[in-house]
Amino acid sequence: MAGEEYQLLRRSVRDFAKGNIDTIAVKIEQDGLKQETAKSMASQGFLGARIPPEYGGTGLDERGYMIVLEELARCSPSAAMRVLITNSLFLPLVVQSKAKEILRDVASAKTNITVDHCGSLMGGKGDHGLAVEGGRARGRVSYVLNGGASALVTQAGDSDNSLLLVKSGFRKDTDHQRLGLRGLDFSSLIIDSAEFEILSTNGSRLIDAALNDMDLEVAAVCLGIAAGSLAKAVEYSKVRTTFEHPLKDYQPVAFGLSNLRADEEMIRNLAYMENHTPTEKTMARVRATDLARRATNQALQVHGGYGYFEDFGVEKFYRDAMAFSILFNRSMKDTQRLSEQIFDSKAGFL
Repeated sequence: MAGEEYQLLRRSVRDFAKGNIDTIAVKIEQDGLKQETAKSMASQGFLGARIPPEYGGTGLDERGYMIVLEELARCSPSAAMRVLITNSLFLPLVVQSKAKEILRDVASAKTNITVDHCGSLMGGKGDHGLAVEGGRARGRVSYVLNGGASALVTQAGDSDNSLLLVKSGFRKDTDHQRLGLRGLDFSSLIIDSAEFEILSTNGSRLIDAALNDMDLEVAAVCLGIAAGSLAKAVEYSKVRTTFEHPLKDYQPVAFGLSNLRADEEMIRNLAYMENHTPTEKTMARVRATDLARRATNQALQVHGGYGYFEDFGVEKFYRDAMAFSILFNRSMKDTQRLSEQIFDSKAGFL
């Protein structure tokens, strides 16, 4: 895609997000991301952003995909997360398998997919009490984001740590309290299914590789969260007055928001540059995640007590930045990976 095409894509996604996501952002937080919204995202090609066209997807390149994630996250990080799970986690796990035909239903929102990735995120197999016996997969998996999905990729607790695509036969056991990303369920699941496929062995390695390969995607979502929260803070500081002056007239407010916007632009330039080295990708991920936390905290402070009301649309960015940094940014692991890239050897392990 050429530069003008990227600009057109950004405008198109931003217009869609403002007209179809931002207008129902509070409902998404309260009631979840509904099928109607998912279908509207699919109709624009967002759910299948990276899925090859021969499987019903849009086949966007990396930069185009990042634009979709960032612009959706400006309005609803949960909506961006649905796209991220599909294209950055599920797609690389299934595209080389015999089950890849399911990608058509995923891209059209007919099938809502999720990936049990929390165990790999914590550096181990996690709670994979799932066994395959007698042609059935049975067991329990804990802490699954988007647990209300209709199909699930998870790991079996066998010696090979097999990766399974479970197409039916699971239900929620527990709905965990969602402090962030409230548009998606966060659940533990009970599985008793005969409709599953073994995608591969060594599931932990494959999921870990997918998580390592999403540096720029994570950065894009974090940039969207930061941009969305800062835009609200800047606008609010123009109209909210105290001692007969708008908040923007006070140095702590004006300088703090200005510095954060400068950081946002510098990190965006890094994330969207061409021909990244692995180190530059990791830098973008680490710095963008840190920016999302700082920017959302500052936006909340600028709004004062009003920032905690859902109608102002600020508190969700703060909660989502924290939740996202836990679920998709392995702070210690990513920082150590960055250190080893910079020192070109094992570093930071003592």
